[in-house]
Amino acid sequence: MDSILYDMLLWLVVILFELLLYMRARYFLHMSQQLGYIPEEFLLWIKTRKDKAFGFSKDKSNLKKPLVMTPRAKRLFTTAMVLNGLVLILIPLWYYVHRPTPMGYVLLIAGLVFIGAYLFWQQSILMYISLYIILPVEKIIHRKFYREAQRKLRDLKKKGLTVVGITGSYGKTSTKMILHHILNAYLPTYSSPQSFNTPMGLSKIINNELTEEYAFFVAEMGARYQGEIKELVKLVEPDYGIITNVGPCHLETFGSLETILKTKFELTDGVGDDCLVLNYDNDLIREEARNRQLKATSVSSLVGVSSDVKVQPIEVTEEGSRFTITWGTEEIEVQTMLLGAHNMMNIAMASTVARKLGVESRVIQKAIETIPPVEHRLNIIKNPQGLIILDDAFNSNPAGARAAIDVLTSFQGGKKGIITPGMVELGDLQESENHALGKLIAQRLDFSIFVGKKITKPLQNGVEEIANPKHDSYVVETLEEATQLLTQLVGAGDVVLFENDLTDIY
Repeated sequence: MDSILYDMLLWLVVILFELLLYMRARYFLHMSQQLGYIPEEFLLWIKTRKDKAFGFSKDKSNLKKPLVMTPRAKRLFTTAMVLNGLVLILIPLWYYVHRPTPMGYVLLIAGLVFIGAYLFWQQSILMYISLYIILPVEKIIHRKFYREAQRKLRDLKKKGLTVVGITGSYGKTSTKMILHHILNAYLPTYSSPQSFNTPMGLSKIINNELTEEYAFFVAEMGARYQGEIKELVKLVEPDYGIITNVGPCHLETFGSLETILKTKFELTDGVGDDCLVLNYDNDLIREEARNRQLKATSVSSLVGVSSDVKVQPIEVTEEGSRFTITWGTEEIEVQTMLLGAHNMMNIAMASTVARKLGVESRVIQKAIETIPPVEHRLNIIKNPQGLIILDDAFNSNPAGARAAIDVLTSFQGGKKGIITPGMVELGDLQESENHALGKLIAQRLDFSIFVGKKITKPLQNGVEEIANPKHDSYVVETLEEATQLLTQLVGAGDVVLFENDLTDIY
């Protein structure tokens, strides 16, 4: 009888810990999913966010992006739970082999509790191990989908499909959506949705969604490591290409600006010079193109910079922008609802590719007028109380943040303020760039609300250095606190910029 009770108690403890580990492992599965299931990045997250990796207070209600149990997530989670089970089951196995005395049994239960508690504490490390264990399987699956997509795309290209690849440190999603809108006014066009810009993401949408009905396929090409654009070029084999911008984005994984530049220019290895469009407002792109002696089509809005296509602002207001695009001897004047000088360049680059693809200028001109604002990229939200919100919540970068502040200060009347956690993934430049942004905010805006006392320290230091008596600055811990504070600071006619919204990994 005692033996049966011992057995039941032993397995009850095992089941209890397996349930606790199940709940905790789901959190780390969620974090690994947001990090792209990349073991190295998950390990870096563990090292830099020890409070999240080893702490026990996880408020799931504040998570912004839900866990999606994709087939890959299920495989990883199963691997982690099997590892947990294998470790926990060692104690019961030892028990059945040795059948200890009652005192030995008490020590056995104590050992089981210790091991279970240790597993619970170290669950982030176990998820990291699981990522590596499952990696060979994922590579096989990825290669299968990649080759299927490659074959399908080649077949579609034989039937007339034209592929445009767009890459850059920033601006690529907006440019993709702009080009899609213009081309779709001419012939049926498909573009990769949201930020599906990885080999696996593009393989998935090519295999599942791209069909013969489309004349054009616009593929956004993202990268966090050198060689990834090269892999995407091999996948989609673009006929035309755009490099939108090069700057310190994902610097933590790239290591240097030079590596970022080389990676973005991997697109040029798969696209002929006459089919390539480059942003000559960007010093790095302009210099690299000259060093490589590329004869690509250059686009610029800068005075004193020689380029094939010129962009000339006429009027920039809170309602949008009016400007001219000049191709040689042909000039068109366009009006857009999109805000900011940077969007003029995005429109000009997209229009230049559309023109190369045979779209008439009048069609381009008309399409530009109806380009809808891109979600979370400087689009205007007006609330019933008259407050104007500029939503620029998509990951921020130095150039984008400055452009957003330029747009904010173009609004007439009312107070101007910003809510931001600052910029991330800038590597060694993160502190200095955020410090510079803090100074700019103090110089040009009426108030600021920084989200996160620790992460926004460089922003705070920048504001303090300027010491502008007309600028009020506040620091809170969460976005909810920031929005509550905002209601006390603003009224009708005031304008607030929401700049960047950090993911759950922060």
